[in-house]
Amino acid sequence: MSQSHTPSSPSPPSDVSPAPPPWTLKAKLYLFVTPLKPVNPEDPVLQGLPPGSYNPSENVHPSALAPINGAPQWKGGLTSAVLVRYEDSPVGPYDELIMVVDGFANPCEKGTSGRVTNIYVSSRQSVWNGRKNWNIQKHLARFEFDKTGRMTSCFKAFLPDEDQPFFTAAITDSYLPGIPLPSFLLGPFLRLVQPPLLAGLPADIQIGTSDEWLSITPVYRGRWHLAYIRPDKDGHEKYGDGSSYPQIQPFRIGAKFTGSIIFPSGQRVISKTE
Repeated sequence: MSQSHTPSSPSPPSDVSPAPPPWTLKAKLYLFVTPLKPVNPEDPVLQGLPPGSYNPSENVHPSALAPINGAPQWKGGLTSAVLVRYEDSPVGPYDELIMVVDGFANPCEKGTSGRVTNIYVSSRQSVWNGRKNWNIQKHLARFEFDKTGRMTSCFKAFLPDEDQPFFTAAITDSYLPGIPLPSFLLGPFLRLVQPPLLAGLPADIQIGTSDEWLSITPVYRGRWHLAYIRPDKDGHEKYGDGSSYPQIQPFRIGAKFTGSIIFPSGQRVISKTE
């Protein structure tokens, strides 16, 4: 069960303007998946997730770690590495690297859903608004997205003050034409349920939220293409450094999306007993 959510109103820093949902973003997005099973579920924070699944500086909200029926919230499932270049958005162009993990239970409803556990963006505006609007725990990073050939590119993500990337990948586009996929087919697979957030550093943009869980189902309007990923020859063998982003081995064949993504208002997820 869900109800419309009105974002709380912390004061933004002087260089950030509130940008309430819905957002329409013009995007080029790459998505690569790998199945994961819980390892070391006794870890009080990771609870079976690989190291790097949360930003090292993120203080995870207690309700995101509370057992459900005596078991960890994460049950295992597909994990997606998502690389995005937004050519246009309500806060301007920016780049993004996401880890989306399927198979999470939550204290408000039955079944499991997807959850963003780690996400980096190149925009302070996006950090502040993403946390405020949707409980999405964005952190700052800088990105390099370099063309290495007609259909190939190299993607690198760096912490703001670091010289060595924490994520690297070589991407190849497919020559095959893309196809549109109806939103009603994708919707059930794209739904996210995000826990509340605690404040972090830098304090002006790493804002905390209310204690509400939020549900968001993005809408994709554009074309889906094949794409391929492999480790960059000068980068990490398993893409992430295992600290700021997990070491993973996704399937080499994935997807590229080009078009518009609509991020609607978050819906408050409430227990059936409320």
